[in-house]
Amino acid sequence: MGIVIRDCTLDDRVVTVTLSGGHIASIEAAAPDADGGAGAGPDRVIDGRGLHLLPALRNGHTHVAMALLRGYGDDLPLHTWLHDRIWPAEARLTGDHIHAGARLGILEMIRSGTVFFNEMYWHVDRIAEAARELGVRAHLGSAFFDMGDPERERLWRGNVERDVERRDELGDLVELVLAPHAIYTVSPHNLRWISELARAHGLRLHTHLSETEKEVRDCVDAHGLRPTAHLDAHGVLGPDLTVAHCVWMEPGEFEMLARHGTTVAHNPCANLKLCTGGFLDWRMAKAVGTRIVLGTDGVASNNSFDLFDELKFAALVHKHRADDATLLPAREAWSLVTSEPSRAFGLGAGTVEVGEPADLILVDLSGPETCPGHDLHSDLVYAANGSVVHTTICAGRVLMHDRTLEVADEAEILHGAREAARAIVSG
Repeated sequence: MGIVIRDCTLDDRVVTVTLSGGHIASIEAAAPDADGGAGAGPDRVIDGRGLHLLPALRNGHTHVAMALLRGYGDDLPLHTWLHDRIWPAEARLTGDHIHAGARLGILEMIRSGTVFFNEMYWHVDRIAEAARELGVRAHLGSAFFDMGDPERERLWRGNVERDVERRDELGDLVELVLAPHAIYTVSPHNLRWISELARAHGLRLHTHLSETEKEVRDCVDAHGLRPTAHLDAHGVLGPDLTVAHCVWMEPGEFEMLARHGTTVAHNPCANLKLCTGGFLDWRMAKAVGTRIVLGTDGVASNNSFDLFDELKFAALVHKHRADDATLLPAREAWSLVTSEPSRAFGLGAGTVEVGEPADLILVDLSGPETCPGHDLHSDLVYAANGSVVHTTICAGRVLMHDRTLEVADEAEILHGAREAARAIVSG
């Protein structure tokens, strides 16, 4: 039983791989018998000739339903973009809209080889519904904002508490995460409250940190602390926390994150597009052992969920910033969307080995953009994009094969997204 992938290329070997029970059951140098070495024949045999087998990708920071706002308000100053376009549109979002947007975003991720995303938004039950329908893994952040308003606090606490009560209903591949939005939208006492709630229930945390210079300046003015120290003072830092952006940081802050085992989700494309004033300092962060993963952010501020694009931007930005062509080489960059997020989010090792989760992609590197093929990781990071993904598999289930979605009607997803987008921008 299970799936057999015959004669694919793994590193420099041609192998046949058997998947069973959502995991990699065997990797054989020679093709096994038709039953894949088991007592009964496989449910499916995939011809892997000419295709490279790789771990599927993990997206460390998203707002997936914002796929509905792709291209809506581009090329505007950040304040104008938020106040005149994004926030008014988001105020009109319903659960149905969020479900439609999540399906669109997940579809795009599947087509570019991503089978896990670490999310922050609201209506997590509707995003979980989309994740279940399309068969991907997700950590869904139940967002919290209070803006210093007691009435908002009451409303958002109620939302989060309901999400915690219903967390077991989200699905086998989905986990609830608690997501205080940022230090400038969540009061200090609520930072502590939501952190204590998460740890009481064994849940992870997800927040934004030091994305803009104004955020840092305002935090110092209000609390006498930089943002990382402010989070630490209220018990938020820990190995169960992911912080997105970390653009305006000092060395001591990265040391603090590393000491607590906190993961940083780096979003270079969104930071470039929104002109947040800089980028995460790679050398500073890595010098103290900070764990870093890549994220796309929402596509309203990126326009793409394709992590292949994100990889290239990350590698080039940090080489340029440091004036060092040897910084963040291709193999290390590849780990930022495979092994590093897998370990950070408790999803295995992010490698193609027996016993690991069967979260895999087959990629076709036979095209001109990856010819002549001197170095696999160089081709993946600097030359390829998501269109090289031929087959996407999550937990041993084929989601896309030969560029055709198998778990849903792609045309129906696109139609539903267009209808939802029209509704929220014309309302």
